[in-house]
Amino acid sequence: MISASRRLLRPSWIISHVFVAALLISTANLGFWQLRRLDERKANNTQIMETTGRESVAVNDLPVDKLDSFQSYIPATARGAFDEDRQVYLINRSRDGVPGVEVINSFTLETDPISYIAVNRGYLPRKVFNEGKSEIWKPSSSVFEIEGFIMIPFSDGKLQGDEINRIDIDLLSDKWGVPLLPVYLQQNQQTSSDWPVQMKPPELTEGSHLSYAVQWFIFTLIGLVGYPLVLRRVAADDRLVA
Repeated sequence: MISASRRLLRPSWIISHVFVAALLISTANLGFWQLRRLDERKANNTQIMETTGRESVAVNDLPVDKLDSFQSYIPATARGAFDEDRQVYLINRSRDGVPGVEVINSFTLETDPISYIAVNRGYLPRKVFNEGKSEIWKPSSSVFEIEGFIMIPFSDGKLQGDEINRIDIDLLSDKWGVPLLPVYLQQNQQTSSDWPVQMKPPELTEGSHLSYAVQWFIFTLIGLVGYPLVLRRVAADDRLVA
């Protein structure tokens, strides 16, 4: 009769040991990965809090060559007028679980020489957007000052008609035929009584990373405790048979 220890060294059991070991290593690493994500989230939240608390800058007075060194969420003001004919919609947005778009317009700055900046004016529910009554979210053509945050744009965006999946300055410059500044402005004020709705402040929560990490470590602990118990049960059964 083959002993329990020799049986547990058979190829089939060795494969089982390797599989369980790999699984435990994976679950443990996933737990540590979630903790690293939590640390990154905390650091990002701290940076945003520090940045949003800075003194507001006037975009009209900023040298273009300095804008590349800016980071997102720097408070800013801009004086000029919206270009209603230069408008696209940032798709796949949601607010309180309601799908929608965000309205992006070119803003002609009151500078000499004239310069242009893309502005995220706010959120528009998909239902309202699909009705196609664009006059209800048409921007004012008056010259005024808007407030918001300087934001770093993305790259590799996709533009289909008037819908874009991310704010890509190069794409928008080509579509609108104007040289946009290398950053965009996320407006944080309500400039109309209807639509679009002003953007919400950044969400500074820690998310679910800690709870996910705990779950992965629990799975690891279950494996570390449970698998040896299974092996002991197999060994005990073998002794009874013997």
